[in-house]
Formats: sequence, structure tokens, C-alpha cells
Amino acid sequence: MEPVRPSLDPVAYYDQLAADFASRYDTVTFEAVHPNLSKHLPSHGRVLDVGSGSGRDARGLAARGLHVTAVEPSAAFRRLGGPSSFDGITWIDDRLPMLALLDGIVEPFDFILCSAVLMLLSSTDFESSFRTMARLLAERGRLAINLRDPMPGEPTAIFHRHADGAILEAARAAGLACIDRAELSDALGRSGYEWRSYVFAHN
Repeated sequence: MEPVRPSLDPVAYYDQLAADFASRYDTVTFEAVHPNLSKHLPSHGRVLDVGSGSGRDARGLAARGLHVTAVEPSAAFRRLGGPSSFDGITWIDDRLPMLALLDGIVEPFDFILCSAVLMLLSSTDFESSFRTMARLLAERGRLAINLRDPMPGEPTAIFHRHADGAILEAARAAGLACIDRAELSDALGRSGYEWRSYVFAHN
């Protein structure tokens, strides 16, 4: 594989590596990656998966009978994940912080998943991203987020470190309260990858 040149745009970065990443991401299940979320998932309704990547989590959620809107700005990932045999998944080319194509949507989402996305955002996009997701979340809905710190060798223009305090403050400013938090090991068994998981609800 040709070496990937660092880019200032995470979408271009993932476009180049989508096939390799998808082949790894799809070896584990939604439940293995998010073992703490089952108790927060609705039994039915609408789900927004922000940064769907290969579609692994969208497929896992759709398999539970949920109607999933999968948001993914990488065209390469959409090509890999989009041709799905699962009913109930709608793919959209959009991205945080604005999710402009979803702005003005009539029916809010009962559950929003934003997995492995926030570390790709600069701190300047944090508050607007949380406000966007809070606006799209149903009154009794849940927003689940996970992220990790950058690893050695990852391009600093792409991956950003965000402290717990910054995450909680951005959520608070958007009218969200943290109702659950967990530290999770990497489902793929990668050494040094430690994930922080948060679940938020409207105040």
C-alpha cells in the first residue's frame, strides 16, 4: 500500500485508508465495541449514527429493528458501507459540526451515536457540534459518544486530544447532562488504545 501523506482534512485521510480500515472494523460487532450501550438503546424508533465509517454500527443498530440514518462524509466509506442488505439504513453525505443536510428535520432522533469522531474535530468545533446533536436529539433521547487520545505516529493535523472537562463543558453548554461514563479497552485488541465513552441526556 502506498504511504498515506498527511492531510489537513480528515475526510481525505479516511478516503485513502477506507478499504484497509473497513476490513478491520468489520471483524468486530457493535456489541463488542459498545458493550455499555445496550441499556441506553431504545426498543424502537429513529437512530442517527454520526461518522458511520464502514457501516458496522449502523448495521448492528438496524439489526435491532431501529431505523438508522448513517452520516458519513467519506465517499470511499459510503461506497463500502452503503450497499447493505439491511433494511432501515439511509446513508447521507454530511459532517459535524453543522450536519447541514439534517438541519430542519421534522422528527428528532431517539438515539444518536457519535463514535470515534470527536478526536477528529478541533476544539473550536466542539460547542457547535454538541449544539447540533442536542438539537437533533429527542426530548427523552440519548446521545452516546466515544473517543480516544491520538496515538504516536498519527497525523496531528487530523487527530486531536480532548480532556474530559472540555467534553463535559461543551455538552453542558448545549443543555446536555452526562448520565453514564465508561473507560473501554479496544475491541480490536490494539495495544495502547483506550476509549472513553459518555452517554448524555437533555437537562
